[in-house]
Amino acid sequence: MIKFARLAAIAAISFSFASCETADAVKDILDTSLTDEEIVDGLKSALAVGTDTSTAQLGTEDGYYADLAVKLLLPTEVQTSIETFKSKSINLGFVTVTGENLYDGYTNTALGINIPGLKSKEDELIKGINRAAESAASTAGPIFIDAITDITIEDGYDILFGGDSTAATTYLQGRTQATLFNNFEPKIDAALQAVKVGNSSVVDEYEDFITQYNAVLNTSVGIGTIGSLMGINAIATTDLSAYSTEKGLDGLFLKISEEEADIRSNPLARVNAILQKVFGQLD
Repeated sequence: MIKFARLAAIAAISFSFASCETADAVKDILDTSLTDEEIVDGLKSALAVGTDTSTAQLGTEDGYYADLAVKLLLPTEVQTSIETFKSKSINLGFVTVTGENLYDGYTNTALGINIPGLKSKEDELIKGINRAAESAASTAGPIFIDAITDITIEDGYDILFGGDSTAATTYLQGRTQATLFNNFEPKIDAALQAVKVGNSSVVDEYEDFITQYNAVLNTSVGIGTIGSLMGINAIATTDLSAYSTEKGLDGLFLKISEEEADIRSNPLARVNAILQKVFGQLD
């Protein structure tokens, strides 16, 4: 066990020295037998264990969909437009209709208006996007492990002892995000094409949803279109593959960071000898 006084000294040094000086000071105070190579191996092992657990968790049905912390919604521009639309209302002369009413489906025979509901379509589309992310996550393990194996970890002492419970994950994300995106997007794209919403792929259903939403905005109600009366413009389809890849990776990194924090604080989470040796220094 590291004594309280030693911990206090480490904390004081962390506030008073630059990062390289902090690392050297920590080494001196701990008088540890850990080598730099062991610390790096321990950090990489923690990331690998976190990856294995996270991809297994998110790669199952409802891994993304049932977890509000990582659940994928519609792309931001689309979601913002819909939320604005639902918050508006229009006066049709003898009746005021809210955007929420219109989005859920609205019929007015006197005005010749028949708008099919989009809410249920949105719900099914969001489920399809998450199913695609879950399918891709189940294949993400080797991509992450390759990135972890190839990464050069500098300042291992600072990452281990710096006080940030997710420092290794943050380090990995900052240095591999672009590579991981490029390697993960083809898997997301394939899943978006393969997963079905009804009889259509998620991609086709998404494009059809945007077309139907714009059609609602362009519906004439005698004194103008719904969109013009609400001050809302039609929207274009966003690159669903890029969006889903970005959000899918965010979810994976979040779960890996949670696993890293658990390894740091919970001895039972240290499932191999190198984790026990390296992270045992934090007890």
